[in-house]
Amino acid sequence: MQDLTAKEADIKTGSSKLDDEIQSWLAIDRNESTCAQLLSMVKERQYTQLEAMLTNRMAFGTAGLRARMGPGYACMNDVTVIQTSQGFGKYLLEVQESLAKENGVAIGFDARHNSARFAKLAAVAMIRLGIPVHLFSDYTPTPFLAYSVRKYKTAAGIMVTASHNPKDDNGYKVFWSNGAQIIPPHDRNIAQHILENLEIHPEAWNIDLLGTSKLRSDPYADIFSNYYKDLENYVVGDKNSLASSNLKLTYTPMHGVGQKFMKQSFTVFGLNQFVSVLEQSEPDPDFPTVTFPNPEEGKSALDLAMKAADANGSNVIIANDPDADRLACAERSESGSWRVFNGNELGSMLGTIAYENFKSTNPNIPNEKLYMVASTVSSKFLKSMSQQEGFLFEECLTGFKWMANYALRKMAEGYTCLFAYEESIGYMYGTNVMDKDGISAGPVLAAYASKLYNQGSTLSQYLHSLYSKYGYHISNDSYYLCYDPPTIQTIFRALRDNGYPTHCGKYKIINVRDVTTGYDSSFEDKKSVLPTDPSCQMLTFSFDNGCVGTLRTSGTEPKIKYYTEIISPPQSESSREVLAEQLVDLKNTLIETFLQPEKHGLKAKSG
Repeated sequence: MQDLTAKEADIKTGSSKLDDEIQSWLAIDRNESTCAQLLSMVKERQYTQLEAMLTNRMAFGTAGLRARMGPGYACMNDVTVIQTSQGFGKYLLEVQESLAKENGVAIGFDARHNSARFAKLAAVAMIRLGIPVHLFSDYTPTPFLAYSVRKYKTAAGIMVTASHNPKDDNGYKVFWSNGAQIIPPHDRNIAQHILENLEIHPEAWNIDLLGTSKLRSDPYADIFSNYYKDLENYVVGDKNSLASSNLKLTYTPMHGVGQKFMKQSFTVFGLNQFVSVLEQSEPDPDFPTVTFPNPEEGKSALDLAMKAADANGSNVIIANDPDADRLACAERSESGSWRVFNGNELGSMLGTIAYENFKSTNPNIPNEKLYMVASTVSSKFLKSMSQQEGFLFEECLTGFKWMANYALRKMAEGYTCLFAYEESIGYMYGTNVMDKDGISAGPVLAAYASKLYNQGSTLSQYLHSLYSKYGYHISNDSYYLCYDPPTIQTIFRALRDNGYPTHCGKYKIINVRDVTTGYDSSFEDKKSVLPTDPSCQMLTFSFDNGCVGTLRTSGTEPKIKYYTEIISPPQSESSREVLAEQLVDLKNTLIETFLQPEKHGLKAKSG
């Protein structure tokens, strides 16, 4: 920036290399805010942080980009968004030029700091390459962006969001022309094209171009209208009975974008409107009432919603994360306390609801033409259900990029996908959107809850009836925070370098699957049927008592996650409480033996 030239000349960090990196950044960054932040860090002698921010670059993967906002190539900012968009645009022109130039790219954004600006800069980069852009004029849920890719048959979609990450983060999520998130080799190829197109043209900063270019259109009103027309296909039963339900429900968008979109979903279903959590109902990028704006955190994140529900006599709470692609739910028990359903419990209920609703309106379609999908770390409830009901079930690697792309392949073969989910409260109900969608899953769950309450039942009782029919499936999942990548490598190396363990404490291991390396001891050739993913650490242990435990790293957060499940057959004499106690003991043993939190300085999930 020209007005910083004098300050640039005064930079003396004691490292000529770092001085050059700082001056190079100031020469290309035209954003006064990030330049000022950089100079402030120089003044405060934050040289270690500066070196990390300027000499490392965010890795572009299947999740796109997600990082803290700030100056430097390791952060989300104007420069890295422009460079990413330039490279992505060049890749689109290389592999599907006709589609890119005819149908363009859809671009949306959430309500975080800088999201709208980043989306506009991405749009300018595309337009400069002759690629039309369908740029939303206002914030929108991530599912609406995924929906628009298929609706307009665009070459790709870009969603600027960091989902449920802390307020200082932002991200750049990419969808391919099929409406699903990208999978290899697109991620590697896009990353290479980014590195080949780092030079920023002066016009790349000209956001005013969006007001005059014939290549820019605003899809907001059209997508809003069409999304809800298609959502009507999921309405089952009599709307009048839903409107007369005695269920009162409370909803929170967690300071995100969901409020007005969930209201419209309830209207489409004929549901009574929900009680709003006033402190969280409007978008606020600072997320002032929650430490982590993630309803998956449970009671610690839903505290205000529970207070609002108590004050208004609500029996059920539903919540979206800030970009409204996830859905959480809690229900008041007879004692007055709140039960927060975990992601597997909600997945079990929503999957069964999807099956019941589809069969009620399509009784002549044979079950062998129907299927459901779940991530490999999610509960095996749907698998057990499929074995009784006769529909198909498949498990995929963690992430909707894998599940949605699998679903699309099966749809092309003439099958009908009813439902897909992952335990981290992500649900794809039907195929209007080939990604998780909290705006559609919310009213489906609310409508079924209304039906249950009209019958004098509850969601908890419904879940219990499913376990009675298909067997108990009890899971115990959580995570530890680890901000040191070498420590993560040390933990997983210890589990594979000297041969995989045969025991975990007193528990005998009968099978090991290592998705990172492609190993699976349960097959004769020792090869995993799931795709190998060297970018993610993931080990699954099957025990002789029927339990399964998985350890994996997160692709978007500094977490080591663990997943454990115990299954009992239908009409088993074992009570839920006894099974849960057995699982807790195994989970604790898994953590202390394999993760060793104290030794490695891991921080447990709070709350």
